[in-house]
Amino acid sequence: MIKQLLQYSFILFAFTLPLSRGAFNFFFALSLLFWLLEGNFKYKIVAIKERKILWIFLLIALLTMLSALFSNSYHNGFLAHGEKSILRVITTHYFLVPLIIVIMVTSIKRETLQLAISAFLLAIFISEISSYLVFFHLIDVDYFKSIHIIYKYSTVDNPSPFMQHIEYSVYLSIAILFMLQQLIVNKNIWIRAFILIFFISATVNLFINGGRTGQLIYILSMLTFALVYFRFSLKMMIAAVVSIATIIFIAYNFSSTFHNRAHEALMNIEQMQRGDFNTSWGSRAASNIVTLDYLTSSPKRFLFGAGAGDAREIYLKYAKEHFSPNYHEAIKYLAHTHNQYLEYWMDGTLFSLLLFLAYFVLLLKLQVPKEYKPLLYAFAVAVAVAASTDVPLFRYQPAMLVMFITGYFIALSCPKEDTL
Repeated sequence: MIKQLLQYSFILFAFTLPLSRGAFNFFFALSLLFWLLEGNFKYKIVAIKERKILWIFLLIALLTMLSALFSNSYHNGFLAHGEKSILRVITTHYFLVPLIIVIMVTSIKRETLQLAISAFLLAIFISEISSYLVFFHLIDVDYFKSIHIIYKYSTVDNPSPFMQHIEYSVYLSIAILFMLQQLIVNKNIWIRAFILIFFISATVNLFINGGRTGQLIYILSMLTFALVYFRFSLKMMIAAVVSIATIIFIAYNFSSTFHNRAHEALMNIEQMQRGDFNTSWGSRAASNIVTLDYLTSSPKRFLFGAGAGDAREIYLKYAKEHFSPNYHEAIKYLAHTHNQYLEYWMDGTLFSLLLFLAYFVLLLKLQVPKEYKPLLYAFAVAVAVAASTDVPLFRYQPAMLVMFITGYFIALSCPKEDTL
């Protein structure tokens, strides 16, 4: 009975993941409870020990916690400043979230995994419909915001219905990869026709939203998928590049949001060339420059970072003392470094960064079925790109998505008799 309830709660977790933070938190907690009640810990411990990739994020969490404990303060870091408890943030964002991988690998059946992916894509479809309802003025957005159904910052110009637009663009771009996979492996012509329509509409939805991170992920991960799927065939790669270039051309000419964001990016670059970093891209560039300069300024900083409890204060002070005022002005309101690699390094020592890089190596070494290789490589590129422009593994919803999909691939790589 408990085993079955765990399978159901996990499917509901996957379904609510793109729709409601409160709901997926509830089903995550429920899944964890059923996992504990299920028992069989002897098998589970062996399964965890055998899969090194499971340890990556838990070790990063441990290093970050130790860094916080040895900091001078608990309130001057990126992870928690002001009145927030850094220990609570590390526990919820870094320790608990990776447990979804443990649950998936040790207790979720193969058929449940496939149902969970289907549930996730169905939720993306619902989210997409909601986005179009906002975009085309078909619902009273203010009313739905007032009853906490639509995301509070959702607008006609940025119709992300249930989460922040950067996070939504990441969800969409990764879901599109799974749609592409289903187009290839599914043999039913009617299902393939529906998936194709879903794929096209999701792509359009991605480019009418303001999330440039997801758009960049889409371009690079789709190219990766094509490269691996067509086994480096030059002819097919040219076809893939032309197809993606055509999509970008259409988006640029027909999506005012994408058009404006593209022009904004060009203006940001021009302003950076003039020494003005007080823009969206400029602040990210300034943050990377300051952070790297700090980390390479001494052997101690190179190895131990800035300390999770002090990092933000040290980072701002260093910018003020070692850079011209335009750098400090650009970064003084940033809540994080806008780079997951540098964030791990600043908060959790050089070894956290090395562990994160090891994650990609171990992910790509997973022995998934041959037909899933293109999807695996494309997902790895998606995470790598997201981590270079933002901090997806600190943001709660993207972190949960990354862990969910990572767990899916680890489970796919397990022999069938190893899954319960």
